[in-house]
Amino acid sequence: MSNSLDGKSILVIGASGAQGSVTAKLLADEGANLVLADTFKEGLEATRVFASGGGGKVLTKVCDISKESDWLELVRFGVESFGKITGLVNFAAVLSRPGIEETTLESWERTIQVNQTGAWLGMKAVIPALRAAQGGSIVNIGSVDALVGRGGGAAYQSSKGGLRLLSASAATQYAHEGIRVNCVHPGPMESRMTQVIGPKADLADTKKLEDKLRSQIPMGRLGRPIDIAYAVRYFLSDESAFVTGCDLAVDGGLTAQ
Repeated sequence: MSNSLDGKSILVIGASGAQGSVTAKLLADEGANLVLADTFKEGLEATRVFASGGGGKVLTKVCDISKESDWLELVRFGVESFGKITGLVNFAAVLSRPGIEETTLESWERTIQVNQTGAWLGMKAVIPALRAAQGGSIVNIGSVDALVGRGGGAAYQSSKGGLRLLSASAATQYAHEGIRVNCVHPGPMESRMTQVIGPKADLADTKKLEDKLRSQIPMGRLGRPIDIAYAVRYFLSDESAFVTGCDLAVDGGLTAQ
C-alpha cells in the first residue's frame, strides 16, 4: 500500500516552529517531497534533519513571506527541484496580544503584513505552479480566533479572520481548476504557550494559563502539534479531493460551545 502523499511536492512555510516541524516530518514520512521555508536558517536545518529519513526528499530555503520576490524565488526553487509543486502549507504567523486601544499602528501593520498579506502573496505565487501541475492543495493555518471573538488580540484576530475569508474566496475562484484551498484552525496549543504568555514568564504563570485554557476545552487538554499535522495531511492528500473552502477547527470542542 502506497503512502498517502506519494508523488506530492509541497512547500511548508514557517517550518522551524513546533507545528511546522512535526507536520514536515509526517508529510515526508508519508512520501511527500518538501521545501521547508522560514526566516530562521538554523531552525530550518533542525527541521530538515528531524523530517529526513522518510519516503520524501526534504530541502530548505530561507524566505521572508512578506516579500513577493522571496515567494517567487521559493516557488521557482520548488519547481526546479521537484519538477512541480502540488501543495502549500502556510504556518507562518506572528502573534499580537493587545486589544484595540493598546495595539500600536506598527504592531497592527506587521501582524497584517505577515499573517494575511504574506498568505495572499504565497497563494498568488504558487497558484500558477499548481495550475501547471493540473491541480493541487493550499492549506492555510488560521486559528480559533478567526472563528469567534475572544477579546484582546485585535490585530491577530483580524489577520486570521481575513485569512479565513481569503481562503474561501480562493477556494471558490479556483475550484474549477482542481486547486483546493482549506483552513485548519488550531485551538490553544501546548507548543504556543511561551508565545502567548511571553518568553520570560514565570513557570507558575504558564501553568496557571494552561489550567485556565484546559478548563475551557471540552476534551480537557491543549492541542498538540501532531493534531494539526494530521489535519494538514488530510487536506493535502487525495482523500480530500472533494473538499475545498472548509474551515476545520482542531480545538477539542472549544468553538462548539
